[in-house]
Amino acid sequence: MAKRVKSPRGGKLAAALQQAAHDTRARALVASALAAGGAIATAKLVRDRLLERRRRRRSPRYRLQPGESPRAGIGRVARGQLDLAIGLLEDGHNGAGDDAIHEARKALKRLRAALRVSRGFLGTERYRHENTIVRDAGRALSDARDAQVLVTTLDELAEPHADEPDVSGWPRLREALEASAERDGAAPAPVVEALSDARARVSGWPLPQKGGPQALAPGLERVYRRGRRAFHVAEHEPSTEHLHELRKRAKDLWYAAQLLKPTAPKRMKKVARRAHRLSDVLGKDHDLAVLLERAEGEPELLAPTELEALREVIARQREQLQREAMARASRLYKRKPRKLARLVAAS
Repeated sequence: MAKRVKSPRGGKLAAALQQAAHDTRARALVASALAAGGAIATAKLVRDRLLERRRRRRSPRYRLQPGESPRAGIGRVARGQLDLAIGLLEDGHNGAGDDAIHEARKALKRLRAALRVSRGFLGTERYRHENTIVRDAGRALSDARDAQVLVTTLDELAEPHADEPDVSGWPRLREALEASAERDGAAPAPVVEALSDARARVSGWPLPQKGGPQALAPGLERVYRRGRRAFHVAEHEPSTEHLHELRKRAKDLWYAAQLLKPTAPKRMKKVARRAHRLSDVLGKDHDLAVLLERAEGEPELLAPTELEALREVIARQREQLQREAMARASRLYKRKPRKLARLVAAS
């Protein structure tokens, strides 16, 4: 019987496959490649995928570095967020699902905040073009996530509370919301193509080669001023539309403060934390408003007593949330916009 000769590639192949076994997403790749083309091809595909994942994990954080020019820093951050969103959406087609889409949407929101901070350098036309593309990509991903949020919001309302009316959980409404989440769960393929095209254009953005993150202080001032204006409008007329606008502006400020943290670490950390908390409170308020709008738009899903109970619970919780939100917004936006910008520019 002829002796079995070990392949010199055997050790490397085994190591690659063993390393891949620790990556849950790579396991599916191993199985499909083995079925399609043999062990050597499998090792190469696995190695390429693992290298790509390591590159994404090492992608720079959403933060400019001290002394980093706007061109280098914003370009790096923009490509990093686009790479993250594209990778998550590609994974989403392979079963990552709702979580992948949620994280991709967050990456796109961070990117839009970076665009707003850079608007003075980009110019109105280019800014609007890129912002519209990223905004539309985010909207295309929103249906499934929004429906799932409504399911969670309804479940939280149905939990027993001593000071709330007794409810049964609104089962027919919940079934309809779950069906919406399942029906809208796929990310549209054109979104990835649009984001890939946007990434290719980043190198052409007219950002300055000189000046550190401090050069973006006017952009932060613009973001802060816009949020402060939204706060005053919502304070005088707390409609659902005005509160939602304030929430979006708070998110912009949260991400902008994260981006510019090295310019004034303590101050930007405090601004980011306060903006984050405000956006969370306003987010809960908005989810309740959308849930009630959905319920009232499909009255056949609820008995009259169920709808009335839902209205009562939501009204009471929204009142508490809005009171908290106005208090938080007052603390966040008490500073004059120019003073905040000077703090960043002088660092």
